[in-house]
Amino acid sequence: MRYIIILALALLAMKSQAQDLQCNVQVVADNVQTSNKAIFEDMENAISQFMNQRKWISDKVQIQEKINCNFVINIKNFNIDQFEAEVNITSSRPVYGTTYNTPIFQHFDQDWHFSYAQFQSLDYQENANVMALTTLLAFYANLLIGLDFDTFAPEGGQAYYNKALQLRNLAQGSFGWEPSSGRGNRNRYYIIDQLMDDRFKSVRTVLYQYHMKGMDKFKDDNDAARRVVYESLEKIRTIQEQLPNSVIFKIFFNTKRQELINIFQQADPGLKNRAIEILSRLDPSNVSSYEKIKN
Repeated sequence: MRYIIILALALLAMKSQAQDLQCNVQVVADNVQTSNKAIFEDMENAISQFMNQRKWISDKVQIQEKINCNFVINIKNFNIDQFEAEVNITSSRPVYGTTYNTPIFQHFDQDWHFSYAQFQSLDYQENANVMALTTLLAFYANLLIGLDFDTFAPEGGQAYYNKALQLRNLAQGSFGWEPSSGRGNRNRYYIIDQLMDDRFKSVRTVLYQYHMKGMDKFKDDNDAARRVVYESLEKIRTIQEQLPNSVIFKIFFNTKRQELINIFQQADPGLKNRAIEILSRLDPSNVSSYEKIKN
């Protein structure tokens, strides 16, 4: 019995070491007509295990360093083992010395097409597109890890963007992976394409500045941290003027809009006005939202 207990503890330790993501998965199928609702619960459990029990990161990850993310998978159509879904994906990371989590990524992907049978194992290989569902999951897992690492070190996520790009290239030709997929350029193809493009390299530097030199310093000096966040916006403006309508900027402001409003609501009047002006230029479809900074 003692050896069984020791073996069980060893396996548990190995399992805990393999967990790099703290991923909450929800499969919603309210509008799908089927007598077999259990398949969606089974899918939810299988995806959760795939994301949370796999070793995604090359370095050892402590419990407090796990990357927080959420996948809400809304099944739109279902025929035997063929699924069509739209997925809301978010991630966040803790702000140093606080209980606050800052949002890092928020994206609504409307083009998930995959096959799945109840109790099916989720097969995956890094260098092959063996299963549409696991390719989708692994693409976003590596993307989220890359973005998270970019907030801690300049261009820190490069290795994981490389993996995401490889998966995109392997999947090209499949539905949802082409440049023309989805809503204009707001798709997986262009997200990783722009993150790997040297013309957008400064955006990744901004991610580091905004988070490590801005958000992580609020506990020490609110005004100084707020100024760093504003300077980050000035850098984004310079890049966006050269590369307008890029999906990277749309995702950034969809993710950060409410946080930016909260940050600058506490600023002095001069910085408030400058923040409203620049945010209205960078994210013009949400000018009315930034007017809340005045309050």
